[in-house]
Amino acid sequence: MRLTLALAALLIAAPTQAHDIYTGIYGKGGQLCCGGNDCAVTTYRERGSEYQFLTRKNEWVTIPADRITFLPIPGDQPSSDSHYAHLCYRDLMPEDTLGPSSDHVIGDIFFYCAFIPPGSI
Repeated sequence: MRLTLALAALLIAAPTQAHDIYTGIYGKGGQLCCGGNDCAVTTYRERGSEYQFLTRKNEWVTIPADRITFLPIPGDQPSSDSHYAHLCYRDLMPEDTLGPSSDHVIGDIFFYCAFIPPGSI
C-alpha cells in the first residue's frame, strides 16, 4: 500500500512534458494531430499569401492557409515571438504518395496540423 501511494505521489509530482499540450488536439480536417513526437514549436514566415513553416530539418515547407488553424493550443505558453507556430508532421515514406493518404503529402513531409496562435500574425 505504501509503495503504491509513493509511486502515485511521484507520478503526480512529475513535471509534464512539453509534448503533453498536443494530446487530444485535432486539425481542421478532424484528424488527430499528434501520434508521438510529431508536433513541435517552430517558426513561420509569410511569403505573399503563403505561409511557410520551418521543419525539424531546418527546411521551409509551404502549408496552405486553409490547412492552418489560427487558434491557440490549450496549455501553450504565450510567446513574444511574432512568428511563433506549431507544426505536426512526420517524415515522408514512399507509400504516402499513393492512394487517399496522398492529400497529407506537402513537400517532403506527411502533414497533420499547423497552428498559428492569435497575436503571431
